[in-house]
Amino acid sequence: MATLLVTLTAAPDQDSARGRYVAGVQPLLKAAGGRPVKRLRVTDAIVGSAGTSMALVMDFDSADAIADVFTSAAYQALVADRDTAFSNIEILITEDAE
Repeated sequence: MATLLVTLTAAPDQDSARGRYVAGVQPLLKAAGGRPVKRLRVTDAIVGSAGTSMALVMDFDSADAIADVFTSAAYQALVADRDTAFSNIEILITEDAE
């Protein structure tokens, strides 16, 4: 199993681009077998400055399933909206630490 971790900060005044991106990426993640674990909003930073305002955690059967979403032509068509919609975004493939 692999986990997708997305951290982001929405760009101001970019609701349209954000809406298009979210509407486009959600079905791709679901079709790849993504199972939502949690959506989080950052409310405070104890140490450092919060460079992100939200996070999304989703489980997948494999890291390849995640990578395939983000290398697909369908996802590449969303990149311009992604880059407009968020002032900061990190899309990470993770695994359980032992």
